[in-house]
Amino acid sequence: MTSLTYVLTKYVQPTQTFVTGEIAELRRIGVAVQVITIGHGEVAPPAEEGVLVLADLQPGWPQLLSAHAYAAVRRPLGYVRFLVDVGRMRREMGRLPEQVPWTLLPGVARRVEGQALHAHFAWSGAAAALLLAHLTGLRWSVTLHANDIFSRQRNLRRKLRAADRLITVCDYNREWLRTHLGLTRAVDVVVCGVVVPAEPWPRVQGADVVAVGRLVEKKGLDVLVRAAAEVEELTVDIIGEGRQREALEVLVAQLGLEGRVRLLGARPHDETLARIAGAKAFCLPARVAGDGDRDSMPVVIKEAMARRVPVVASQVVAIPEMLGDGCGLMVPPDDAPALALALKQVLADPGAMRAMTERARARVEENFTLAGETARLKDLLLGRR
Repeated sequence: MTSLTYVLTKYVQPTQTFVTGEIAELRRIGVAVQVITIGHGEVAPPAEEGVLVLADLQPGWPQLLSAHAYAAVRRPLGYVRFLVDVGRMRREMGRLPEQVPWTLLPGVARRVEGQALHAHFAWSGAAAALLLAHLTGLRWSVTLHANDIFSRQRNLRRKLRAADRLITVCDYNREWLRTHLGLTRAVDVVVCGVVVPAEPWPRVQGADVVAVGRLVEKKGLDVLVRAAAEVEELTVDIIGEGRQREALEVLVAQLGLEGRVRLLGARPHDETLARIAGAKAFCLPARVAGDGDRDSMPVVIKEAMARRVPVVASQVVAIPEMLGDGCGLMVPPDDAPALALALKQVLADPGAMRAMTERARARVEENFTLAGETARLKDLLLGRR
């Protein structure tokens, strides 16, 4: 089997470059990948990809009934299991955004014959993959990330039991699933890899420190703003959008940091990487949010490491898996004074940071490349064990 169907909740999502990069790399190494998505992403995919968007399908009742009848006759036991799981997961079933239009799936099943099914995030894409597996007899898998595990669980235990293969992106996630959910079955770790650029790579000279992430509690960007107030003349650019933007703007004003701390909003991916490359340090003061939401292994840290940019981040979740052994500086979460001291250390002696950034670059080259991790994923999903 050399064909895969990715079953996703939304596609293309600018905050999920690891998904688009993975699909592109699979195609580059000869895997035929088709994409089925529940709804539209924030960016339209290229027309030549032929993405099937379930939200766009409007079959009439005769077509729906015919598809269901065909599925019931062709795989009667699978069709019964399909209906049972539709009932079990009924809160995910429907026509609303991020829900599964389950009545369409028997008609879609014919399009995935002979392929393995794979989902990213244990949300509606995973639910649709599970249901399509019942209808077709195909095996299905899911890559578990962060929010889908820690705070927005949607029939998670059912999906963990039903998937033929479970994958997650770091050891921290695997241990959390075992400790907090009692998961005993095997979970493979496939890191969200990055492309390691060759020098010279594009650079945009901007602020001393660049931070990238959604403006939400778990990113801890308010801690960075407070730390900036303790480092004289430090300039910070924060790239991203989110519901905490207004609160961050107020904090910047309260601390008198206008002109030194800029909220740049969302930026194109290439520009974001160039701004990281042009900075003296990259910072992600992540924390565990009040509702339990957290990052797992932020891809953007690996992007900075690959560009030999010193990284300062919180010692939480899987960040030590990237920055441990002298590949970056780590501080306790929610500790602005400690963060300020670490940033001062980086900025005071750039030469002393060279050994650290070389170790970081080498770690990415050895463990976190898009090509290497995608090759591992291909072996896992397409039959090699």
